[in-house]
Amino acid sequence: MASTPTSGTSAPVAEDANQATVGTGGGIIESDATVASKADAGSGGADGEPTTGPVFNPDIGSSCAITGACPEGLSCIGGASKDSAQVYCTVQCAADQDCPERFACTKQGVNPDKTDKKLCTRRDFCSPCANDAQCGPGGRCIAMGTDKFCSRSCNLGHFECPRYAECLEVAEGGAACVHNSGSCLGDGSLCAACGATDNCATKDGGAGGMCLTYNHTKEQFCSAPCEAGDVCLKGYGCVGIGASKSKQCVPSDKTAPKCVPKLNKHIEEGDILDDFAMVGFLDTDGDGSLLATTTGNEEPRIIKLSEYADLGFKVVLLNVAAGWCGPCKQETTTFKSLLAKYPDLGIYQVLYDGTQQGSMPTLQLAKDWIKSFKGQGAVGVDPDRNVAPINVAGSTPLNLVIDAKTRKVLKKVNGLPATGVGGIIAPFMK
Repeated sequence: MASTPTSGTSAPVAEDANQATVGTGGGIIESDATVASKADAGSGGADGEPTTGPVFNPDIGSSCAITGACPEGLSCIGGASKDSAQVYCTVQCAADQDCPERFACTKQGVNPDKTDKKLCTRRDFCSPCANDAQCGPGGRCIAMGTDKFCSRSCNLGHFECPRYAECLEVAEGGAACVHNSGSCLGDGSLCAACGATDNCATKDGGAGGMCLTYNHTKEQFCSAPCEAGDVCLKGYGCVGIGASKSKQCVPSDKTAPKCVPKLNKHIEEGDILDDFAMVGFLDTDGDGSLLATTTGNEEPRIIKLSEYADLGFKVVLLNVAAGWCGPCKQETTTFKSLLAKYPDLGIYQVLYDGTQQGSMPTLQLAKDWIKSFKGQGAVGVDPDRNVAPINVAGSTPLNLVIDAKTRKVLKKVNGLPATGVGGIIAPFMK
């Protein structure tokens, strides 16, 4: 039987099983640096009186992006590298009671003494829950199958859920995102929904399946253990996954639809984008430079798409690029003239891949990109490939013209536009 899912690490796998890789997921990001803890100042009520109830380290959940550094005793987790916008500081735990309300105590590997390493991890979509408050701002705790999981409200008929979920009316009232399988927890068999490897079945009491993640959709599913000579079902291959090269049956091509029972569409024109975050450089002083540090404004930091409305821009060009992509470099060299022509235009360029296909993008890549191709507006990296669900596999670059205030997609062009980037922006800048 599969156990109740946790938010533990799972291994990312590309749509082609031959490109299967294991990411750090919630794993610890190594750093030689530490920072002072907010907890060092002591804690108490507004009048200095002791607080009631459990008191948690206030640094839990604080960002450790760029440096990978946390106060002593805390670990940096939550992303593929320290250049991820999602990484945060956390502590070891024994049970959920040891963590703040919006966190769960989940298995995150093994300690040197072979005991389970458990850390407080953020609850997100499909995390087990008991009430709405555990799911964070705007979150909902709803029944999916026989268990309750974190979700969020949505509007029927709109693309507002993960690609492996859809917006449905729920028993708790209103509409919420529901996993396409009906539950975030399957039976542990090949392609069953999962949240951690513990949810996947073992083979004859021996080797077990692994909880994998499609890089392109972020959907999690169980693989099945196999040996070198084993024959997997049609559409699946027996490949080595992770550092241990554990042999697993995984989808080898798109003839294995069971792992993606009902894949929702990509972002299209008219859809509303969730807020997006990347780590990179933003020209905040208007001097046209992304790397000048005389004012301190262009130091690397987390940059949210929603900032563009606050900065007064009306339209944003969200450009998805890769370090190896020739047309992406060609487009980037045109951005300076576009910004000079259209003061109300903001550019938000996301590098989701490194200089080789499948390699991890880094802040150093962003720096080199800016210097070589005169990047403008904002240039950042997405080592977790969170931009993948809005992109089309094999279509790089991707250009989305977006209303800055509503984040509504006004225009979408896959690949290099025949009219150039200026041609797709011009109609919206009148």
